[in-house]
Amino acid sequence: KMADSDSERSPPNDEKIIAPVHLGPRVVTICKTETGFGFNVRGQVSEGGPLKSINGELYAPLQHVSAVLEGGAAEEAGIRRGDRILEVNGVNVEGATHKQVVDLIKSGGDKLTLTVISVTAQEAERLEPSDDSSGVSYVDYSEKRSLPISIPDYNYIERANDKFVVYNIYMAGRHLCSRRYREFSVLHLNLKKEFPDFAFPKLPGKWPFSLSDQQLDSRRRGLEQYLEKVCAVRVIAESDTMQDFLTDMDDEHGGSASLVDIKVLLPDRTTIVVKVRKNSSTEEVYQAVVEK
Repeated sequence: KMADSDSERSPPNDEKIIAPVHLGPRVVTICKTETGFGFNVRGQVSEGGPLKSINGELYAPLQHVSAVLEGGAAEEAGIRRGDRILEVNGVNVEGATHKQVVDLIKSGGDKLTLTVISVTAQEAERLEPSDDSSGVSYVDYSEKRSLPISIPDYNYIERANDKFVVYNIYMAGRHLCSRRYREFSVLHLNLKKEFPDFAFPKLPGKWPFSLSDQQLDSRRRGLEQYLEKVCAVRVIAESDTMQDFLTDMDDEHGGSASLVDIKVLLPDRTTIVVKVRKNSSTEEVYQAVVEK
């Protein structure tokens, strides 16, 4: 009903954000769907703070809606980007910390009731200047999907008198890239910074000495399970950090370690297949054929 009345009184689509319909507090109920509640929350990490005027009324600092999923549950319920949150499930959250609001959102199960206030874009900029870096975002991690990602094997790479192991990452049987353990470790740290409120699984532990084949295979399985669990969360799998990690590119250990199968036609008209790096020279391919 709310959506109907909104559309009757709303200005044209391109003006909706700068000319909200409801300037006073309103109550919105959101029912979680397969894509979660469909919105993100951002705001201060500390409690309290000076009162600020919003649409002519004074309020303590409020968490706000920083993003709304198009076609998601929040949008359908009438939540708009920039909405200030006054209450969560009947609990007043004026001046509340980011964590307090996030915990209240999570504790309500599949149904969420918010009291919110819409503001203009100009008002939003005044309330939270773009250079304010004190806020933290609440990201909806509930949208899950199963990705056919795997690490079926690993290879030894020798380069510039350095020998190391790379783990070959595949998606639905297609080779994506090969990464060293330390690159997984960097990925893990970067993801934890980007998604600080997500409970990440542990990486297989570090080991100061050379690993046996059995230990390497155990690490391979652990890294595979890590990627499976993390990539099952859509917002993490689609993040730039994860996409960069899964993209084949020259890395800090000197060129692509990505492996491909090449068919070679021999003089006797028979064909053999050799596995070489994508950036292998003709000589390296020839050597692989000889060794085959």
